[in-house]
Amino acid sequence: MDDSPYMALRDGIAKALADAIKKAGYGAEDSDIARSLDFSKGSGDIASSISLKIAKALGKSPADVSSGISENMALISGISAIGTSNGFINFHIDRKSFSASVLKAVLKNGAYCSSGKGDGKKAIIESPSVNPVHPWHVGQVRSALLGDTLSRIFEACGYAVERQDYIDDLGFQAAQAIWGLMHLERLGIALDTSKKYDHALGDVYVKVNAFMENNDIKAEIDETLKNMEIDGTYESKISRESSESYVNAEYKTAFAFNIFHDVLVWESDIVRENLLEKSLQILKRKGIAKELTEGKYANCLVIDFNDIKDLPEEFKGLKESVKVLVRSNGAPNYLAKDIAFHMWKFGLLDNTFKYSKFMDQPNGKELYSTSREGSIMNFGNGSISINTIDARQSYEQNLIKMVLEAIGEAGKASGFKHIAYGVVELENAKLAGRKGTWVGYTADDLLKETHERAVSLIGTRFNLPDDAKDRIARDISVSAIRFEFLKLSQEKKLTFSWENALNFEGNSGPYCQYMYARASRIIENSGIRTEDIVGADASVLCSDHEFALIKQFSIAKDIVEKAASEYKTNVIIDYISGAALAFSKFYEHDPVLKADSKERMLARLALVLAFKKVIGEMLAIVGINAVERM
Repeated sequence: MDDSPYMALRDGIAKALADAIKKAGYGAEDSDIARSLDFSKGSGDIASSISLKIAKALGKSPADVSSGISENMALISGISAIGTSNGFINFHIDRKSFSASVLKAVLKNGAYCSSGKGDGKKAIIESPSVNPVHPWHVGQVRSALLGDTLSRIFEACGYAVERQDYIDDLGFQAAQAIWGLMHLERLGIALDTSKKYDHALGDVYVKVNAFMENNDIKAEIDETLKNMEIDGTYESKISRESSESYVNAEYKTAFAFNIFHDVLVWESDIVRENLLEKSLQILKRKGIAKELTEGKYANCLVIDFNDIKDLPEEFKGLKESVKVLVRSNGAPNYLAKDIAFHMWKFGLLDNTFKYSKFMDQPNGKELYSTSREGSIMNFGNGSISINTIDARQSYEQNLIKMVLEAIGEAGKASGFKHIAYGVVELENAKLAGRKGTWVGYTADDLLKETHERAVSLIGTRFNLPDDAKDRIARDISVSAIRFEFLKLSQEKKLTFSWENALNFEGNSGPYCQYMYARASRIIENSGIRTEDIVGADASVLCSDHEFALIKQFSIAKDIVEKAASEYKTNVIIDYISGAALAFSKFYEHDPVLKADSKERMLARLALVLAFKKVIGEMLAIVGINAVERM
């Protein structure tokens, strides 16, 4: 795919800078020169801070260094003037030629914001992979939205993305829920079939945890878990049936948030296909895992950090120098199964899974599942593996990466990425699954409350029929939630605010949707055919507000690639918000339909059409539906 006009201009500036730096008698790495270029710093359209870095290294004045470099700059195609200020080298763009080239690139057929950077490499993105014991609470919504949005970003960058959802149907929490289903009378409750199954099962799970506070049933639950792992037992049968009912209910929630997957991978199928045993054999053969015969961990299979060559610093000097994989009773822990899962993801274990269709999804794609029956399919074996998991699981995730390196798969380890996200709070609510404090704060509750508030706001702002209000309110509510959850860097704690999320005046999803709808109305009210708008002379777009939008359009592809390389969804959100604000300032200051000439009106309509295309593509990348009328 061709580079954008902005990237071509940056490359030209970077090359001219490198030559000028050399002529001035200085030195700088090409990568440092490229990173020094920025739209938002300095007093030009594009500014370079490379003089500051060179000056610091040499103990010289940044002003002297920048002057020396600029004096040796050759003419650059597309740049009308070069100057210096405060140590920055400032490049002023030839607005006429740049506006024309950017509008031409945006308005041609095909996606404008997409890139071929991924070159078809397979990226496996796993999320949210929650335990099938209670409905998503707002904390787990963050994992699901991050995973879905990163999938969309990587697809826009040309990767072959495989969306996976790992169903942990053999963990202790799952065993608690299954024990509860088997002992409802003992708990003094009945399964509430009037509720979505994930909510009804969550009630059972909470009741079991409360019951355990005064009754010693851990041994019974351990026995339940043991039997769940044995193929053909009553416990394994009821576990699979319950988990499948849970997943069906869970995906009603996922679809409401515009979240979709390609394949479900079940922990019970990993055990049944002996992938765990195969992975442990590799670890033993490579000297990474061993069985201890004495001491605290006698008869356990462990990783002894003292045996690991080139052990990462974070694992040195720990109180415990071993990590248990299989307990003395023969029960593997979560880490052991997760290591096996990731070895399979990277194609280090044979793909012996069979797959069958689990359901049809509203996006038109089928969701597949590992299963007892079905056919072999081309899932797994990725070049990149991305997991969105709570920051509190960072230690275990780093252990997986360390194991991949230790078995001689450094290339696979480099493709392993843990997206650690901070906790989520909702109006000071503290959420804990086992205590049931998610009641009233589930993903379903969040969406319902946001939808009700959106309907109320639409009723006071827009004169629309009731069915249109409801449809738009659903799009707005999803937009409000996704935007609010994605606009912070994921490692930061997030406190969800309805007031911010549903703000039609500023940095919110609904505001950006409103700007898209405003652009649609301007085009509609013009009465001019799209093909006539596309052919407008964009070289007349030279005002500050017009050119601010042009610059926003020019970096769209670069922004998407940046989001992928940094694994940051907020990079896209920041861009959408900035572009919406720039569009608002443009149509407030530069009349479109009342322009001073037809030529200028057509050019501004082309700018509006370009905004609609760019913002529409960017909204889709973060899973938000564009709204034509509000």
